[in-house]
Amino acid sequence: MNAYRLILYQKRETRWHYVRLTALPDGVLRTETGCCGLVPDQQEEITLPATTDARVVLRQAGESWQEKGYQKPAPQDVEVLTLHFQMRRWSGYPAGAPWYDDLTSAYLDPILQKLETTCNGLFRGNERFSGNHLYYYTILNSDLALETAEGIAAAAPVKFLLDIHIGRREKQVQIPIDPNVPEYLRSLFRVVEKSARSIAGELPVLFPGDPLQPEMIANGNAPKRVRGDEAARLRQVLKDKWNFDSNFWNPLTDASPSQVVFLNGMAPDKTQQIAAQIKSRLNAPLYLLDCEEGLFEISSDDLFKEVYEGVVFDADLNWVIYFSHHHTITFGGDWLIASVKDLYKEQPEMLNAWQ
Repeated sequence: MNAYRLILYQKRETRWHYVRLTALPDGVLRTETGCCGLVPDQQEEITLPATTDARVVLRQAGESWQEKGYQKPAPQDVEVLTLHFQMRRWSGYPAGAPWYDDLTSAYLDPILQKLETTCNGLFRGNERFSGNHLYYYTILNSDLALETAEGIAAAAPVKFLLDIHIGRREKQVQIPIDPNVPEYLRSLFRVVEKSARSIAGELPVLFPGDPLQPEMIANGNAPKRVRGDEAARLRQVLKDKWNFDSNFWNPLTDASPSQVVFLNGMAPDKTQQIAAQIKSRLNAPLYLLDCEEGLFEISSDDLFKEVYEGVVFDADLNWVIYFSHHHTITFGGDWLIASVKDLYKEQPEMLNAWQ
């Protein structure tokens, strides 16, 4: 089951403070208050009636805190933390890089976890080119955010070249241009680059939508990152058995060493049927190797949810499902291919056809 959460903020002199309201699945409303960047200094829990709608309760509680001056900060009231890593160049998706697991486990995951735990920031995007990897976070108390990032970087067992920057906007690094490019094209590129970044800077909504709209948070089924020797083993088996190395796969390339079948998207009723068959045959755990984010254990309920570019498989690795950024879904493995073909026996034209 899922929990729901609502966070509001109030600025007192130079410090932002927060109230974090969490409706837990067991019918408990937890209220935590504190200074952004620090763990809560007060916590209260009350039991809700069994028939209570958690989202309604959170909205009502949020309204009462709004009357006390709590709100969502405006963009001009917050700053941006930029983590600028200078890495060895890597041409593919980041999750395939040999250093990616160390980067996420030693730096990115603990920094984001600390910012979220202390209500001092949220992730707002990233950029990468020519060995520059930039990660951006909206932050409320800059000195404590800087202390968090510097402390985690200092304690990291694997060291990367990192510059930490805090300002009203993201740190920008000029994209390198090959010296052989003619000067008139170089000038045009710089104009386009400047325009694109100006537009991008206006697009992100720091605290989007209705300020009293609760957000759903995973409760027990959140993806668990796989690290170390187990991650290395799974990646190697995927490479050896399926020729998948965190990059394009069938039908975008002819990478699969065996037969596959693919679709241009699937209707919900079809995904539910395939998910049910996988669940009945599953040798847990179920894994997702996301080409952008890395390797995770996931719930079978999340099999067809929010996957952009990556592959799903179980502990046996006898079947795979590849999701591409073109919204294709590719199936590998004898029994799984047979199941998909049987599911579409009345619509064979849907299989292996670009639309």
